[in-house]
Amino acid sequence: MHVRSVLALAGVAGLLAVPFAVASPEDGPEQSASGGIHWTIPLPNPFGVEVRNQPLTFTARKDADGDVTGHFTYHQVVEGESFNFGVDVTCMNIYDGNRAKIGGVIKTSNDPTAPPGVFIWFQVFDNGEGSNDPPDRSSLVGFGDEAANEAFCNSPNLPRFGPWDVQGNVQVQP
Repeated sequence: MHVRSVLALAGVAGLLAVPFAVASPEDGPEQSASGGIHWTIPLPNPFGVEVRNQPLTFTARKDADGDVTGHFTYHQVVEGESFNFGVDVTCMNIYDGNRAKIGGVIKTSNDPTAPPGVFIWFQVFDNGEGSNDPPDRSSLVGFGDEAANEAFCNSPNLPRFGPWDVQGNVQVQP
């Protein structure tokens, strides 16, 4: 009976050691960003129309080897017309410790001017979680081709328009 107990404990110890042997720190994301946010840019603004986003939800991860995965969903209302986009993330970089630039290829869209295959990008600012911290922020989305998407993610530049305070939460992990 004592031998059986020792073998059972050895088996349990072996099972507990497997996750540590399989999941090393190098396997986890090197960087990540996620959130669910919405905003309204009222008139007057540089665009001449009120812009509402409800919501922009996103998850993006960049592994230590540089592989990027993730998805985001973007819903925008402009002059009463509603547009929806489902996007697979293809690039992400983090700048200044709290700012993520995320881009990807549109997989689903009801906007004839931005059909599947077009690229879309944005950047978000994680300004903390405390009640005294300023609101998180976001740029608007941009649209273009793959080269413009990659150039956006790889540039440390701040947004040309905005960023605007958002409602919701952004998490950036450098």
